Amino acid sequence: MIAMKFGGTSVGTAVNIRQACRLIGAELKRKPLVIVSAHNSPEFRMTDALVAAAKSARDGKPDSQLIFTAQRRLCGELGIDSAAAGIDFLLDQFDKLLSGIAMIGELTPRTMDVVMSFGERMSGRVLNEVLGRDFGIRSVYRSSISLGLRTDANFGAAHPDPDCYPAVAKQIAGLDFEALVTTGFIASTRDGQITTLGRGGSDYSATIFGAIVGAEEVQIWTDVSGVMTADPRLAPEARSIPELTFMEASELAWYGAKVLHPATMIPAIESDIPVLVKNTSAPDHPGTIIRKRIPSRRNADIVKSLAVLKGMAMITVTTGRMFGSHGFMSKIFEVFNRHSVDVHMIATSEVTVSVTTPDSENIESAAEAIRNFAEVKVERGFSLVSVVGELMRGTPGVAARVTRAMAAGGINIRMISQGASEINIALVVGDSQMKRAITELHREFFG
Repeated sequence: MIAMKFGGTSVGTAVNIRQACRLIGAELKRKPLVIVSAHNSPEFRMTDALVAAAKSARDGKPDSQLIFTAQRRLCGELGIDSAAAGIDFLLDQFDKLLSGIAMIGELTPRTMDVVMSFGERMSGRVLNEVLGRDFGIRSVYRSSISLGLRTDANFGAAHPDPDCYPAVAKQIAGLDFEALVTTGFIASTRDGQITTLGRGGSDYSATIFGAIVGAEEVQIWTDVSGVMTADPRLAPEARSIPELTFMEASELAWYGAKVLHPATMIPAIESDIPVLVKNTSAPDHPGTIIRKRIPSRRNADIVKSLAVLKGMAMITVTTGRMFGSHGFMSKIFEVFNRHSVDVHMIATSEVTVSVTTPDSENIESAAEAIRNFAEVKVERGFSLVSVVGELMRGTPGVAARVTRAMAAGGINIRMISQGASEINIALVVGDSQMKRAITELHREFFG
């Protein structure tokens, strides 16, 4: 059995949906479990539209017309009877939900998860209809909720509950299908409340389901030909990477590479399942294979890829009381924990500690709390640029090449860090210099 995940762009148009069906049809011998994202095309991004409609309803202006029109237009292009496929029922449910939000004037994280779930639930039904009617594939649709995928109640970024996995596996084993279609991104709590795994969580769903069924491979079908040496919008000469290790892929995802959700690698690592990233529109391209070990690293690039996290802030805490005070750091991080400030990098001296964090409204409240016992400076407008590669471990001179490239581009490094694993060097630069930094680093390491 294999798991095949199709991202939003891969199911965003009638043309792409039919292409996805062809790719599924080519894998029937391996009994594919298909995980889908919500429809996403250049003209219409379903999840964004659902969120915008919910926020508008909260402000007293419920309007589902844009979503109704886009979903029914796609069904029409595919020749699908939206009523018979259960799409109209879901649209009607969504309309009633908007009316409820408008009546209460409140939009909680729990309600937002219900709102966002409609995208995947409609997308899964649409793909299943086309598979059966147009391609003659004996497919079955079951939402991840009905299959029994459970999470905690951390709405907006829920964590899966592994205790449910045996029951989900048993449920799947009891179904008769050539292809099973299910929803990515969503699940539910034990008492049936809909949850989401965080934006982009369909990748995570794919490796979770892959681990549940013991898949021989997880395929991530997207709109790029594998993982690239850099974002091609920042480095036009970027190329796809044939092979990555789990650790390299995890570092890249965590530090901003958009191809994979940061948590995607966890189930793959635990179950040692290879992950293949491929392009729906160019299926003959080999893409990128991600696995525990790469058989031969000879002649491989020391650096595998560059990643960027934009929208970062820097918080610097200064006080003479840090000197010789073993409890001071815990005091700072207790404040960060209380105010949900997610720390990405940290640098310390005897009198200062600087951290980087995604810019958010929580920063100021955290800073105010710290001002009760130390001086605090908050700066915004930074990007975190990461240089990733397992062959960096034990290779002298990599950090020197990084700083040399920055100097050549006239780029001011505000903060730099290399973890003990030595597979990632991260540096903080101003947003205005980020693209130049990527250009110089790509030239240095990929020529």
